[in-house]
Amino acid sequence: MFRQYLDCFQMLNKSFHLLELLRFYKVNNLNFIRNASTGKKLLKMNKYDMESAYKVSNNKKSSRITQPDDYFYVCDPVSADTIAYHLCENWKDGYVFEINPGPGVVSKALLKAGVPRLRILEKNEDFLLELKELSKQHSNLEIIEEDFLFLPFIEHRSFDDDSISYLEAFFKDVPNLSWNEGAPFRIFSIISSKKSLTFLRFLLAVLPNRSSIFFYGRCELFLLLPHSEYLYLIAEHKKNFSIYRWSTVLYRLFFEITILDKKEENDFYLVKFIPRSDLFSSRVNDNKLKDFYFFIRYHLVRRTWLVIPTLEGWVPSCGPRLIKEGMRVFTRFGDLSPEQLLMLFNQFSSWPEYEQSPFHRSLRKFYRKESLPYDDDENSRTKLF
Repeated sequence: MFRQYLDCFQMLNKSFHLLELLRFYKVNNLNFIRNASTGKKLLKMNKYDMESAYKVSNNKKSSRITQPDDYFYVCDPVSADTIAYHLCENWKDGYVFEINPGPGVVSKALLKAGVPRLRILEKNEDFLLELKELSKQHSNLEIIEEDFLFLPFIEHRSFDDDSISYLEAFFKDVPNLSWNEGAPFRIFSIISSKKSLTFLRFLLAVLPNRSSIFFYGRCELFLLLPHSEYLYLIAEHKKNFSIYRWSTVLYRLFFEITILDKKEENDFYLVKFIPRSDLFSSRVNDNKLKDFYFFIRYHLVRRTWLVIPTLEGWVPSCGPRLIKEGMRVFTRFGDLSPEQLLMLFNQFSSWPEYEQSPFHRSLRKFYRKESLPYDDDENSRTKLF
């Protein structure tokens, strides 16, 4: 009898440990990115094995702009080799910009892979000493002691001498290529913080003008996206209406997108973005890309808006024209695919009333702002003006 009680107790004990193990796995699986932001290494289930720079960023000195916020860097050499392979593939000349490399694990992998010219942009003093030692061993490695992710704020400041000098340092010796000549440089960055997301939205805003980094040509972006941003990127208007965003539409219409490494939920995804070669030639009527950017930003803030009543607010009595082209009365902006939204804008902007419409006046007011809003808040329509 005693033996039976003992066996029963051992069985219950094992079950308790199994439940505890499952509970531990669930909690950590859901929170591993948040844990990393407090300074702990990400769980091994994250293939890219990243750490947070927050724990080593103890410098309290004042900054010319603002104190840098938390960001991640790759700390696993095997993952770094994978990233370096993609960045160096078919890249015989030109710069690779690596943003916030941390201790330089990816930098070393890029140098080992034969990167022609590497320009790393790191402001964290805890990493600079090690990076400078690395630069002494490689003549093709250059260090810019600034955070490239501050580019949106630098470019929208008044252009004092300091701002101009930083911009010159960022793009020194970078060739200015025509749109179809190829890529002048490649960029690698991890999108992990609010600042890096702002940078990503900033790129969507400046591309229609061919300004900022796109002034130099069709620069290629290699980005590690978090799962949330990846979902925005791949969202379909019919299947994923709740996460279908204005950024989804612009990503798909502005860039050729390649998923280089697709991982499990809550992980990071290595994605390559190349601006479309026909972006300034045939995609938008009369090259009205700035107008199209505003059209998407304004109308996709609220995906539930009905197309016909909304556009009749800009051009009265335009409903019959839209219905004639196949638009239904209760179609919402969020019901339309990126290509359908592009066709809608091309139709709308071709109407004779377009130039004098309230839409065009709102457009001019939007671009007169000293700095554009880059938020992705569905309830932030008023911030556009």
